[in-house]
Amino acid sequence: MKKKLLEKDVFYLSLFICVCILAIGGIYFTNKNVDDLVSKNTPKTEDEIHLTDENKKDVVPTTTDSEQNLAKAKETEKNKISYLGNQIIREYSEKEPSYSETLEVWEIHKGIDIESNENQEVKSVFSGNVLDIYEDDEYGKSIKIQSEDNTIFVYSSLSKNIEVNKGDKVNEGQRIGYAGNTSDVESLSGVHVHVEAYKNNIAINPMSLLE
Repeated sequence: MKKKLLEKDVFYLSLFICVCILAIGGIYFTNKNVDDLVSKNTPKTEDEIHLTDENKKDVVPTTTDSEQNLAKAKETEKNKISYLGNQIIREYSEKEPSYSETLEVWEIHKGIDIESNENQEVKSVFSGNVLDIYEDDEYGKSIKIQSEDNTIFVYSSLSKNIEVNKGDKVNEGQRIGYAGNTSDVESLSGVHVHVEAYKNNIAINPMSLLE
C-alpha cells in the first residue's frame, strides 16, 4: 500500500515539474516575441534616419516622374523659338502700341523680337521657298520665305552671313543664316532676330507659327 502511494507521489511530482518547465518556456518565448515586436515599431535613431535619407538619392524615378519629364520634353519640341534665339524681348502688337527703346516712342509692332547670341544660328520655321533676300531700310538684312500653304515669314536683323539664295527650297529646321543687329530702328535691342508673318498679305502674330 505504501509503495503504491509513493509511486503516485513520484508521478504527480514529475507531472508538476513538466508543467513548470512548459510554463517557463512559454513565458520566455512570449517575452521574446514581444521584444521583437517593440523593436520593429521603435522609431529610428537620427543616424538611421540620416542613412535612410542618403539612400533615397539612388532611388529610381517613378513612372509619374518619367511621364512629367516626357511631357516637358514634348512641350519644348513644339516651341520653335529656339530656331531663332533664346527668348522674346518684344511681343507682337497689332492694336496696343509697344515701346521702342531705340526710337523712344510707343508704336505698333507687327512682329516679335527674339534675343539671340552673336552669330547664333537662325533656322527656318517651316519648309518652303525663299522668295527674297534683301536689305530692309528699317529692319536690316532680311530673308522672306513662303510656306506650302502660302504663309510668308520674314526673318530680319540678320548678320550678313546668309546661307540660302533666292529661289532655294528649304526644310523646317534648316539653317538659313545667323542672328545679328542690322536693324536701324531696333539697334538698342542688341543681337536679335525680328520676325514678321503674313497670311493673304495680312500681318498675323508670328507666335501662332512658333508654338
